[in-house]
Amino acid sequence: MQPANSLRRSSRSWVARKREDPVTVVCTSRFTRYNGRMGLRKERQFDPNGHRLPSNEADDAVAWEYGDDVSFRASPSSAARRASQGDARALAARRALNQALDEWWRRGALPSDDLLREGLFVLQAGHDLDESQRTLLLRTALVRRRGMLTALRHQTDPERTALVLQEALLHPSHPLDAETLQKLVREDAQSAMWAPALFKLLQESAVGAPEMQAQIASLLAAPAKKVATESAPPPPWIEGEPVSAHRALWRRTALFVLLTLAMVALMWRLRPQPDDMVEAPAGRYVVSSWPDGEAQEVALKAFQIDRFEATVRQYRACYERGACPWPASPASATRPNYLLDPAFADFPMIRIDHDSAARFCEFMGKRLPTAAEWEVAAAYSPTTNRMYRYPWGDEFAAQTANSALSGINDTVQVGSYRPGGDSPLGVSDMAGNVAEWTATGVEIEGRTHYLVRGGSFLSDPAALRTSAAEALPPQTSANWLGVRCVRDTR
Repeated sequence: MQPANSLRRSSRSWVARKREDPVTVVCTSRFTRYNGRMGLRKERQFDPNGHRLPSNEADDAVAWEYGDDVSFRASPSSAARRASQGDARALAARRALNQALDEWWRRGALPSDDLLREGLFVLQAGHDLDESQRTLLLRTALVRRRGMLTALRHQTDPERTALVLQEALLHPSHPLDAETLQKLVREDAQSAMWAPALFKLLQESAVGAPEMQAQIASLLAAPAKKVATESAPPPPWIEGEPVSAHRALWRRTALFVLLTLAMVALMWRLRPQPDDMVEAPAGRYVVSSWPDGEAQEVALKAFQIDRFEATVRQYRACYERGACPWPASPASATRPNYLLDPAFADFPMIRIDHDSAARFCEFMGKRLPTAAEWEVAAAYSPTTNRMYRYPWGDEFAAQTANSALSGINDTVQVGSYRPGGDSPLGVSDMAGNVAEWTATGVEIEGRTHYLVRGGSFLSDPAALRTSAAEALPPQTSANWLGVRCVRDTR
């Protein structure tokens, strides 16, 4: 038996710990009460009939419940302390997600279930995560089929959301099915923003990959049939409150019309188009001027631009036909035989001056892009009809480009940052890897220089903006300078 004084001290210690416990977060799902501090400590678990569950069943019951009706109960005296604890837990989640992002880009490994649950709970508790972290959570949720709607509700970029959903729908071994897509469209309040972009991407995928046309057509058609014939409540793995009958009918009608139009559009869009090029529509665009960067409006005809930077393999074909000169050095920044080693055949071509770049594009039956065309391909979003600061959005994300912050200090294979680093039109590596020549010339001290866009693996975030440009003498060649070509749409 403990002495009386020891018992009193233990009692006081227990009371103090109880007062410092994190705030209680009450979720409406399955009568389950969660403990805050962004954790998931279980206080009570009951089945839908109100009976207490055994410990192993209780664990299963709370594993993937993310109720939207979240409230915090905290006394005024402890509110500041508990807010601080929540901030610390959110910071830990951000650090863990940054590490997970590195693993995703290096090895294609998704975060653990525990980190997915923690990240979604951080968002539900009102803490912010950056765009790349939210995207990783969505990608993981779609693969694991858990917390999908919660992840969707915290996305802010419709184009990026559409790309991740397209990736999940066309996954080679574990594709997201059409019925699940229909349920997500129906239950996510933001689906009106990302669904049109998704259907457009699916149509473009059908054009570029004829062998997938049947699969894509079923993805577009099956949800429309479901929407027109049934109004089922959301299943337990899709979180959310049921919508009113009137609102549900409006959503089903709108979705049916949208998908019907998408099917019609798919038929006429299935026309021959180069798989390795992306089409930019004709129109009037607001682009940046050089050197002050002021906005100016330009009218452009429709054109097609290479999806990827010109590769060593492509340039070698031009050289072997006698149409292109060979660079003076075969070395890249860190690889002595970069232009000679077949291992780098699909890496970007480097060390070409302006004349060599123009001759290469002519050999390919194309031409150099103007600075305005390049900027439109890098920044324009047809869904929102606006220009982005970076190809992937308005905020810089180190994991989406080969820049100075990546620490690679050399080129990487073209398309390595797809789809997260792609522009809204689907063009890869428009920021980082190698800078790219354009056909736009400017006069500097009586001599013609040409604008170079996109930045390289040596560039900081400011130089990677879609509006950034550098004027170089035409004879410049460097281990960070390459090319990408365009073709006029007939």
